[in-house]
Amino acid sequence: MVSIVIPAFISSRKNKLWKMTAASYGFFLLRLWTVLSSMVTTSIARDIITATESLRDGETLVSASGNFELGFFSPGSSTRRYVGIWFKKIPVQTVVWVANRNSPIYDSSGVLQFNNNSVLALVNGTGVFVWSTNSSRSVPNPVAQLLDSGNLVIRNGKDDTVLWQSFDYPCDSQLPGMKLGRDIVSGFDRFLTSWKSSDDPSMGSYTYRIDPRGYPQPFLMKDDVVQFRDGPWNGVWFSGTARLPTDSTQEYKFVYNNKEISYVYELINISVITNRIVNPYGNIQRQEWNNHTQGWATFYSKPIDNCDTYGVCGVFSSCNLVKNPQCQCMKGFVPNSSTDWNAGDWIGGCVRSAPLNCSVKDGFIKYANVKLPDTRYSWYNITMTLDECRTKCLHNCSCVAYANSNVTHGGSGCLLWIDSVIDVKVIAGSGQDLYVKVPASELGGDGKKRVWIAIGSTLSAVMFLCVVAIFIAWRRRRKREVHKNNNNEGESDLPIYAFDVIAQATNYFSLSNKLGEGGFGPVYKGVLSDGQEVAVKRLSKDSRQGLDEFKNEVIFIAKLQHRNLVKLMGCCIEAEERLLIYEYMPKKSLDNYLFDPRSIDLLDWPKRLEIIMGIARGLLYLHQDSRLRIVHRDLKASNILLDFHMNPKISDFGLARSFNGNEDEGQTKRVVGTYGYMSPEYTIDGLFSVKSDVFSFGVLLLEIVSGKKNRGFNHPDHHHTLLGHAWMLFKEGVALDVVDPLIRNSSYLSEMQRSIHIGLLCAQQHPEDRPSMSLVTVMLSSDSELPQPKEPGFYVERYLPQESVSGNTQSSSNSDSVTLLVGR
Repeated sequence: MVSIVIPAFISSRKNKLWKMTAASYGFFLLRLWTVLSSMVTTSIARDIITATESLRDGETLVSASGNFELGFFSPGSSTRRYVGIWFKKIPVQTVVWVANRNSPIYDSSGVLQFNNNSVLALVNGTGVFVWSTNSSRSVPNPVAQLLDSGNLVIRNGKDDTVLWQSFDYPCDSQLPGMKLGRDIVSGFDRFLTSWKSSDDPSMGSYTYRIDPRGYPQPFLMKDDVVQFRDGPWNGVWFSGTARLPTDSTQEYKFVYNNKEISYVYELINISVITNRIVNPYGNIQRQEWNNHTQGWATFYSKPIDNCDTYGVCGVFSSCNLVKNPQCQCMKGFVPNSSTDWNAGDWIGGCVRSAPLNCSVKDGFIKYANVKLPDTRYSWYNITMTLDECRTKCLHNCSCVAYANSNVTHGGSGCLLWIDSVIDVKVIAGSGQDLYVKVPASELGGDGKKRVWIAIGSTLSAVMFLCVVAIFIAWRRRRKREVHKNNNNEGESDLPIYAFDVIAQATNYFSLSNKLGEGGFGPVYKGVLSDGQEVAVKRLSKDSRQGLDEFKNEVIFIAKLQHRNLVKLMGCCIEAEERLLIYEYMPKKSLDNYLFDPRSIDLLDWPKRLEIIMGIARGLLYLHQDSRLRIVHRDLKASNILLDFHMNPKISDFGLARSFNGNEDEGQTKRVVGTYGYMSPEYTIDGLFSVKSDVFSFGVLLLEIVSGKKNRGFNHPDHHHTLLGHAWMLFKEGVALDVVDPLIRNSSYLSEMQRSIHIGLLCAQQHPEDRPSMSLVTVMLSSDSELPQPKEPGFYVERYLPQESVSGNTQSSSNSDSVTLLVGR
């Protein structure tokens, strides 16, 4: 509907108009029609550019139904100008395609127009071509049109033949109807490439593309290094996906023939606004717009966990996060290097314990519910049955495994792996079956051999039980109290080191080997007899960490396997000594860099953001993905250790607590933790939950951004903590003032602003207002709109140089760490 407004001067001069001559009146009507036509034209948004038209900065094209808009924009805090396409019907500008992503314009002089050869070109103020299409065919009347699919097409105005389309040149986004893949005939490849940052749409480090070698599969690459593999298409979805799609709004299609290899998804429910992107942090995400929250909701994000890291366990092994360790050699295989394997370095993989005979006596062991191995060097036949596939592999001496290529209709097709298998992940409930070839000796042998094995196993079990009984009896006589506290716990799951061995490794706990000291005791560097470096925490006799906390740390860390959690190598309980042996972290703890003016310049913003993301992933694992729901209760900068590459690992689980079943909250009369990081509900009422850790994470995030301690923060104008200071600045619209001046770089300001916003969301007063860590990881790795935070916890001014706590308080040597006995 177009509203036409007749100028007011017409009615005011009504009488005079009637007295005009016929000629004058005709001329007036002609001018009036011209004015009205102009008004109608400018009120209707156009979706095309013809050969005689242009699009200038400030003007836009809008698709016929208003789904998409094309025009000039500046990303984030940048002032550079780009031509892009974005969703029109949502309030958050989400750009899905950029024409001149690697060639910005630095002012508003850009013009998009056709040249004489039917090429659509972007020209700057000096007449230089900044970007252009590459259609080779010239037509007299080209038309550029923005379609409702988000596709910009150039077609012949005479017969509508498509000469060029933006869908053939994706950026970081795959919209519904957009193909990814390769044209086998021409070799033309369509793939996604991340933005460099949220302020810079130029080509980043991450690409997502289908590799045509062997049986095709998509890969996420960082430069030339494989980061993640989606697995081959199995007729329903990609093999590496943890869950099969149940989404009724979309339809998925994979095409593989002698003409093309492509993947595309189409909308069934056209009202859904969705997108699939590769973000600047190396995550593949499918997002849907949520009208209720007015923000983007992430339907899935990959990679998900450490087992998604390509080849993390090496060849002939599988990765399973519920196992300890997460990497397990397949049956009939042993670690290629026992030393590396036991140290948690699994990249060398596994080798056969006995060679194959290359005969029909060889057999296969079935591995159910797995992500199929890398298929780049596989052989396949889409018409074979599974039995035919088995026979084919059995008669091929180089074949080491087989599987169905298609899971629909009971399974069909054949995949054979030649020489080795790599990147196998256990996916509970939704993986595929893999059959790995082993010699007959690994299948059990003859009946007599099985009998001797059974007898031997029985005798071994009896002897083991006898030894255990003798040990328990001796233990009871020697120290009944220790037995009482340890009888039901699992320290024996870890290697038990003799005290003399650890003493010698640490040069008898010499000061030169001392790495630091926390509330529970000193930590020393040690070198074991095999040359492995370790960190040894020696529990102080007067430490507030008693036997319960010691056992707690042993039990929890022994069962946790994640790249962002420190690994426990063993323990020692001998006489009055209690020792924990960890993997050695050469860069020590985060606080050594964050709060030390001599070292803080080593932490630029990209590294700080990586540390924030790593801590978030570690907490997400504790809260959601580990076998127990674990609350750390003492998350702080000194408990974040850094490996050689400055990757963060959460440490010190002495205060951790777990929940079973549907439990999500606990209460204690003994509040333990560190001032400045403890949430209000925990400090005051002893209530703790995963949201207590979220509060601590929010404080820690603000410390990482600012380079300042929360509790020790000073400002000449007020007595607030860092958290209170950040909240005041945020309300005033100048949150970036809290950023460490050493990293206040304009190219990252939007990321810093977003991180501060997320930190304040995490540190809100009430637990129910704080986001979960799963939502935090999504918010950190996307550009979706964030909700407004409410007032943070402990938003009160301090009137003393240091906080004091009344009541029965026991403090350790670490003045920040406290134990409070909370009255009820």
